[in-house]
Amino acid sequence: MTGGELSTWLDVGAEAELRRRRKVVVPNGDGDILVLLHDGQVHAFDNRCIHRDRELSKGVVLNGRLICPGHQWAFELGTGWEAVKGECQPTFAVKVEDGRVLVDTASRALRGTAPGP
Repeated sequence: MTGGELSTWLDVGAEAELRRRRKVVVPNGDGDILVLLHDGQVHAFDNRCIHRDRELSKGVVLNGRLICPGHQWAFELGTGWEAVKGECQPTFAVKVEDGRVLVDTASRALRGTAPGP
């Protein structure tokens, strides 16, 4: 960091611990973030479903999608896209450095889009 820049990367813990637990919920000023590991990839979502505000951390991962425990909306892990409803769950950029899992809290965005024509 230089000058007055503030880091927006939040250290959420050791990659080995995430591998053991599979998912963790970390507090963030605007709401909790769900961080999960699936098939060696780390993903981060708003923990509250866009549909009915259910905790996604209580859901399961199935066929590369995070399934909401409320009404079974299925969000793609890489993008947050829900194909049946045509909506997107906010996600965050993540990285692993020196065995630590980091989430960019300023990167919250809707990354999924509908397939092209």
